[in-house]
This record gives sequence, C-alpha cells and structure tokens, in this order.
Amino acid sequence: MTAAAFYWPASGRLECRGWFPSQPGLLDRGQTDGVGSRYVEMSERGELVTLGAATVPVAAWIGEVMRHVEGETVTALVADRFKQAEVGEGLDRAGARCPVIWRGMGFRDGSEDLDRFRRVAYDQKLQTAPSLLMRSAISDAVVLRDPANNMKLAKARSLGRIDAAAAAVLAVAEGARIVGRGTPKGGRLIWA
Repeated sequence: MTAAAFYWPASGRLECRGWFPSQPGLLDRGQTDGVGSRYVEMSERGELVTLGAATVPVAAWIGEVMRHVEGETVTALVADRFKQAEVGEGLDRAGARCPVIWRGMGFRDGSEDLDRFRRVAYDQKLQTAPSLLMRSAISDAVVLRDPANNMKLAKARSLGRIDAAAAAVLAVAEGARIVGRGTPKGGRLIWA
C-alpha cells in the first residue's frame, strides 16, 4: 500500500487516502492479508484506489496526491526517507513544486513525530471524518519503545497495512512543527 495524509493544522482537518496496484485485485489482496473484503469496502468509500499494474507508479501517485489538494497552499510535503531517491524522482516527473521534508520512521524521527501526533490528538486538535482506512491502519499498528523510551511505529500483525497511520503521523507532526514556529515577522532573505 502507498498512502498519503493531508493535514490542515489551523482547523485540525485530517484526510487519508490509500493506493494499491491493480494486480492482484482488492478482494484477492484482502484475502491474502487476512482482512476479507475490507479493501473493497475502502474502495467503495473512496478511501482506497488502484493505480498501476504490479506497483504503484510514484510520479502518477504524486500527481493524484497533488490533485487532491489542488487550489490549496501546500506548505510542505513530508515523506519517509526510506524511498527518498524514488520519491524525489517522482516529484520531479510529476512537477510538484513545494518544500520536501524527509523524515525517518525509526526511533529518532519517529519518536518526535509520534509524540507530536499524540499531543495534537490529546489536545483535540485533530478532526477526521469516519475512515475505514485509518481505523484499519491504526488497529494494525503498535508503538515500540527502546530502552531510552524512544518510540517508533510498527506493525502489530505481519500482514497489517499501517501506511495510512504512518502518513498521518508524518503529516500531523509537521503541522504541529509549523504551528509551533508561528508566522514569520519581518522580511526574509532569498539567495539566488
């Protein structure tokens, strides 16, 4: 699964979407992953889309992600650095022109991002419509802690799909950082 989360920090609005390649079909994939017809239900609800044949093509996926927020001011695009080269090339091919922030999902970045996500949720600054995709992703996720009490997101079941939860954590954490920085007061220098 490939997933994207969209977060508006001013209102707390959070939306998530997921993508699978078309082969195998959603029903077959659901049977293999042990979730039955859940992927078909997500598709019917507009939360999950198929794109590509055997893999989700990155440039086409980024194009769909950016179309979803067309007309909005995109302050930042946050991505897992695990696939940095592939996503970077896809961003170039899709013509996406916004700042990209690369984050890791391990204990260093993951702990900070999970803590920020948790704070936003506890402060009730997170608003989302009912989402089978998110409910499923969160139910398949666990938070692991190392001996220093650093956290990282992981799968609770080996076949679980936590991509939407991971995308939401990245988006909300960056939104919290943006809000924490506040609005710039004064001029900015631009180096050419």
